[in-house]
Amino acid sequence: MLKKTPMSFPMMATALMLLALCGCNVSSNMAGVEAEKGKAVTRADHFQAVAVGKGELLAVGSDGIVARSKDEGKSWSRQMVGGQTGPSGLISISVCPDGAYVALDFYRKIWLGTTDGKWSEKEIKSKVNPLAMTCDSENKIWVVGSRSTILSSADKGATWQEKTMGVDAMLVTVQFVDAKHGFITGEFGIVYSTADGGANWTVEPKIAPDFFSYGALFTDANTGWVSGLAGTVMHTKDGGKTWSKQANKLGAPMYQIVAHGGDMIALGISGLMFKLQGEQWELMGPPKSTPYLRAAASLDAKRLLIAGGAGALEVITTGGAAVPAPATKTE
Repeated sequence: MLKKTPMSFPMMATALMLLALCGCNVSSNMAGVEAEKGKAVTRADHFQAVAVGKGELLAVGSDGIVARSKDEGKSWSRQMVGGQTGPSGLISISVCPDGAYVALDFYRKIWLGTTDGKWSEKEIKSKVNPLAMTCDSENKIWVVGSRSTILSSADKGATWQEKTMGVDAMLVTVQFVDAKHGFITGEFGIVYSTADGGANWTVEPKIAPDFFSYGALFTDANTGWVSGLAGTVMHTKDGGKTWSKQANKLGAPMYQIVAHGGDMIALGISGLMFKLQGEQWELMGPPKSTPYLRAAASLDAKRLLIAGGAGALEVITTGGAAVPAPATKTE
């Protein structure tokens, strides 16, 4: 049995989650829909995830915030889901192959959305604290979280299948790279893989006993990157059987890794963005004005949607060269 000290990884991860979800309070008169034209949204909203829908961009975050743009990020509308049905904190969003939107609520719910802005909720009937979600190629919804729990629903949340991997650990990322192959990462260096569409999950060798996953990206059934504490980035070329460490001289935590225009981009604390150069992660330029960047989606080879804390939400043009990291580390 793994012992958890007062400063254990679960507590640190939970603190990060609460910081991201709570942050600055949004005033109660901001419900409804508003628009900010010609510039990035600069409210106290704390965005956690983004997605590219049919003809629109979406971002979700604290207090059930949903921001959407139908003009490629030039203007944004803003609404809130929940309220009368209890607190909401949206931490993930996926666009399923059938075009349906699914947003994960930290308070054991999912929200089903459409392009006309209507949302309906479905309860996740489990004791799990949900932390990540995806929608696979068969439109099945997958949710992972506390107690090494893996949930799946083939009927848009009406019913759930639950599987526990038997360890007291938090699972924090889930991704399918094709119809059969998927990966889950989490606390204590946990990596699970599937080669049969999630019917069975294989326990892979741990990345490291003390590794806590922040973000993960697998580009195929063999190749993947996982970021962790203190800016550590681990890379696998054999589907998680072995891992090698890639250099990050700044030591800044990275919260998401995304493939973009032939490059690998990471974003994280203090509005920092990084590009993979060979086997080393280099700064892309000056930091954005936000306490953190949490999510990104590639729109094309030159445009990247980014989102994070303190209302950070914009489409940026990329292509600039990375700059060397300074010698000091970001705390």
